[in-house]
Parts: sequence; C-alpha cells; structure tokens
Amino acid sequence: MEKTAIRFDPELKAQIQNMMSEANATSMADFVRQATEFYIAYLRQKKSIDFLAPLLAQTIKNEIESVEKNISSMLYKLSVEQAIVNNIVACYNGVNDETVRELREMCSREIAENNGIITFEEAMEFQHSEDE
Repeated sequence: MEKTAIRFDPELKAQIQNMMSEANATSMADFVRQATEFYIAYLRQKKSIDFLAPLLAQTIKNEIESVEKNISSMLYKLSVEQAIVNNIVACYNGVNDETVRELREMCSREIAENNGIITFEEAMEFQHSEDE
C-alpha cells in the first residue's frame, strides 16, 4: 500500500468519524478506501448501463411471460371447475331460462359495481333476503 495525504474540511472529517462504525471501518484511511472502492464500482456500473438495460428489459419480459402463462393456466383450471359446478347445480335445480337470464344480468351489474369482489356470504344473504 502507498501512503497518501488527503485534506478534509472539519465538517466532512466529523461526518466520516461519525459513520466509521456503520461502515465497519477501522480507521479514517480504511473508511476512505472503502468509499473510494464503492465509488469506482458505481462509476463502472454507470458506464455499463447501456449493456445492462437490454438485459434487464429481457429478464423482466421473460418474468412477465412466465407469470402470464401461470395465470392463464390457473384461469383455465378454474373455468373447468366452474363448468363442473354449473352443470351439477343445473342438474339438481329446476331453474328456467328467464331466471338464469335475470340472474346473469343482476350478477353482471353487481360485479361491475364492486370490481368483481363478491363473497359467498353476500350472495347467500341476497338469496335468503329474496325468500323472506
């Protein structure tokens, strides 16, 4: 190692001394060395940002495609399950075409009003309130 003299104004020197423990620096020279290495790494990264940007964009795109594929797969599986439930309900309940049409319109309105958030309990409460 080479010895180098550096001048600091008193305020900067006080800040370095206050932050030495957070940097795990054993001396002011160690702190300045760590800070210099960090800054050099920052400058190198800044120069390579043109190289990294396309790489990051492709990585993000791949991740989004993966998430999209997973969501599509889950929606397909949910649709199959919903079709099974619909067929079971239709098999055991004598509901006419007019009732199904009215129910579809009502549910479409409700879903549009509350952004698709409706609980089973809310539906059950609605169905029982109509009976009374």
